Amino acid sequence: MGSVDDYIAQAIDRLNSDDIGAAIQMYREALKLDPSDPTALTGLGAALDESGELESAIDCYQKALKAAPDDVIAHSGLGVVYEQQGNIDRATREYRAALSLDQQTASLHIAYARERHKKSLLREKEGYESKVKELAELIDRYASTTEAVDRDVAEDFPQ
Repeated sequence: MGSVDDYIAQAIDRLNSDDIGAAIQMYREALKLDPSDPTALTGLGAALDESGELESAIDCYQKALKAAPDDVIAHSGLGVVYEQQGNIDRATREYRAALSLDQQTASLHIAYARERHKKSLLREKEGYESKVKELAELIDRYASTTEAVDRDVAEDFPQ
């Protein structure tokens, strides 16, 4: 069993290698040891955001802000999630809160979180494109098969 910091470090490594599921698990292990650790809560929020669990991410960021109201990362992360949901008012409010606390850190974190979200969307798009290609190949194969079957059957049962 490791410390909160050990689990957080492992989670960050997993998050940086795009192993989102493992990162979530490591953050949850850290939170078992300290349920109100703001770093673990914001990290879990970020990982949940990347996995598409936006409501759970919001919950983590809000818990982090209860534990540390001046947490720039929690405010900016919450803003990014609200932005993804199309909630301009809340996103703007959280960005303003983060920027008023530490403009440089907030700006960097917002840009970083937006870029990770964009990459996540592009990976998802690639998955769909790959699936569309597979389906197109299946359709072509099915069309060839039905043509061949119809030809064979037509030989035995001419019209």
